[in-house]
Amino acid sequence: MLQYNILNKIQVNIEIKDNPYKIPPENLFAMAGRKNKNRAFLFVSRVLGKHIPVCPSLSLLSGTVLAMKYFEECCRLPWPGRDEILSGLRSRQAKTCFSLKKPDLPYAALFIGFAETATALGHSVFNSFNTNSFYIHTSRENIVNPEYEIAFIEEHSHAKNHSLFPFNFDIIKSRCPVVLIDDEITTGKTALNLIKTIHKLFPRKNYWVLSLLDWRTDEDIENFHKIEIKLGIEINTVSLISGQIKINLDEKPVNTNCLQNHINHKPENIPVHYLYLDSFYNNIIHKNPENSRYLKHTGRFGIDFRDQAVIEEQSRRTGIYLKQFRKSVKTLCIGTGEFMYLPMKIASHMGDGVLYQSTTLSPIYPYNCKNYGIKNAYEFQNPQDLSITSYLYNIPPGFYDEIFIFFERDVKKEQYDSLIEQLKLTCVKRIFVITFLRENNKSPACLYNGSYLPDDAVFLLKDLSNQIKEQGNMEREKAIQSGVHYSEMLPIEYKPSDKYMEIFNLLIPKYAQENAIASALAAEKIISLKGRNIVLVSLARAGTPAGILFKRYIKYKYNLNLPHYSISIIRGKGIDENAIKYIEQKHKGSHIQFIDGWTGKGTITRELEQACIKYNQEWGSSLDSGMAVIADPGHCVPIFGTRKDLMIPSACLNSTVSGLISRTVHRKDLIYENDFHGVKFYKEFVDSDMSNQFVDMISQYYSGSIFDKIDTIMEKSYVQDSEISWKGMKDIEKIISDFNIQNINFVKPGIGETTRVLLRRIPWKILISPDSNDLEHILQLAGEKNIDIEEYKLSAYQCCGLIRPVKQ
Repeated sequence: MLQYNILNKIQVNIEIKDNPYKIPPENLFAMAGRKNKNRAFLFVSRVLGKHIPVCPSLSLLSGTVLAMKYFEECCRLPWPGRDEILSGLRSRQAKTCFSLKKPDLPYAALFIGFAETATALGHSVFNSFNTNSFYIHTSRENIVNPEYEIAFIEEHSHAKNHSLFPFNFDIIKSRCPVVLIDDEITTGKTALNLIKTIHKLFPRKNYWVLSLLDWRTDEDIENFHKIEIKLGIEINTVSLISGQIKINLDEKPVNTNCLQNHINHKPENIPVHYLYLDSFYNNIIHKNPENSRYLKHTGRFGIDFRDQAVIEEQSRRTGIYLKQFRKSVKTLCIGTGEFMYLPMKIASHMGDGVLYQSTTLSPIYPYNCKNYGIKNAYEFQNPQDLSITSYLYNIPPGFYDEIFIFFERDVKKEQYDSLIEQLKLTCVKRIFVITFLRENNKSPACLYNGSYLPDDAVFLLKDLSNQIKEQGNMEREKAIQSGVHYSEMLPIEYKPSDKYMEIFNLLIPKYAQENAIASALAAEKIISLKGRNIVLVSLARAGTPAGILFKRYIKYKYNLNLPHYSISIIRGKGIDENAIKYIEQKHKGSHIQFIDGWTGKGTITRELEQACIKYNQEWGSSLDSGMAVIADPGHCVPIFGTRKDLMIPSACLNSTVSGLISRTVHRKDLIYENDFHGVKFYKEFVDSDMSNQFVDMISQYYSGSIFDKIDTIMEKSYVQDSEISWKGMKDIEKIISDFNIQNINFVKPGIGETTRVLLRRIPWKILISPDSNDLEHILQLAGEKNIDIEEYKLSAYQCCGLIRPVKQ
């Protein structure tokens, strides 16, 4: 007989009648007094991760043990690793148990977890089976006009109303067994209410009720039998410990003077960090315009065994990501309300020393004495509904160094205030607020079109116009050569001289047709090699005009209006993965074709190749790094219009021929985890913008006559040499040797790269091939900046810019 004296008011005597796995009762629960007129006491679970912090793996294991008991009862089959699993629960050492093989259910079963306490327990039971398992949990979420709702009552609860919200979840309409899961049943009325509700809508023969603890009286058990007879069904019950309780309740009120919370100080200057996980979680359910977005894999709307691998991998990646923010051994992760399983699963991947618990709606008396289940309490407004009071329990001040608290959806920052104030009372050193889904208007900021027409390009870039200061070329050069990454600074945007603009205005008509033919050929090869189910993705900013030209040609020739996005790629940092995720989510099933204007020595080609390999490995995607360019003098991409070092007029200017955007920026204090890479938008240059004029002058040649010419060239192009030979590297290697250059990044070959280095950097000299032409603008820039010109034989390029270390 177990005896408990709760708050000197409630005497509870427990007679254990069945404990098949011989689990010490004190391993499963403690007792506490509840502020509830319907039930004055509470079994406080030591394994659920609700009111008492636990190792997340232990909580997950408790679900596995309950699943094992169900499997042995209903299937009469042995569970793999049974002894090891039971030993883990008895000893509260769970980590080694999760490499064991999960059994297959021989038939389909629908598992239903009860909110809010048993949502993670139910999910853990469901996740313990390899096949034929389906899961949904009840919810107290206020969902407006749901697709379908099954409502029922939890009579003894402080929050009585429950609902099921099956969404595209037809298994609930089948005749498969329904398996209800709760942490404990005292009367079983809630389970019976749900059984009656489901049976009225979707009748079936078999129901099961699983619980860690079963305290039903003989009368309660008889009520189950009566429902079986009345409905013509079978209800089986499974628990880890069952017995009966006797309660003696003193009618006098609780002496609240003896309830000391021992929380009387609040440290100042505790940093609060807000992190977003929407780049990890894109499985979203949109109920209707009146509702927030919801994560699919919580189980609120229904999931099945095929979702388990995705949940496991997303949780693993997220846990590894969050682990990098940990700075100590003592870390507490906190789920919120019924949002328990995903945070718990993530916490299990965040390393050693992590404990887990969850906020709750249950008001419980705190009392710091031995064997009492609630030592202290923190009361606050629920950030997602300020009219609701929520609680946290059993966090000793000063015990943890950092807290990670998880929310499914974002709210306004001020709605966290009440919670944050309470968390600061725990005396942690750092607080992290983790949000899975930010509000729709908090998706990564885009510039959308820059100065281009809406149909031409969409920039997936964050506007940093008022947040970053431009720096002079010499200042930047010193910083870059001292180790500062070039993407962390912006150069002062070059303002062309009248003479330079005069040259530029002559270059466009002079080379427009040649550029039109080259861009048309590249576009034709894209269609020929990749088909029509593609998304054009140009690399800002030199790739943006090229992407527009390809898009326009394909539209004119094939009446096919392909989507075109312009995103960032940065040497040494890779591609903007958030932008790629955005595109993949918006255009599921389409193939991405990357585009740039030209190639130099192939640095970005290599960067893109490595970025795609990394992205594909991490996200299970199939990005093709094969880039398309107008001109490929470096001989390093598979799709090109020409391999001549072609004069592309857009190389001659910066923002004023690229949609009025700067080069892309990636700096940690400006670009956060879920942001797109950044740019500055130069609205002050609107009057001198030639972005649209340039693409208009090229694309005006896209007509019937050029189509015929392109078709003729295309017939012969497959005979021509399209090998990726990296021919340009021979020039690079020779230059490095002849001029004793120590850093390959100080060599800028080709018309495009030479122009860029003159506009942005401090070149030492410009090499000009003897047989070159088309270099009027380069000669003009070099003259304006007093840069030496030297004749030098080049095989792949017409020219090359050289940078010398600043100290020289």
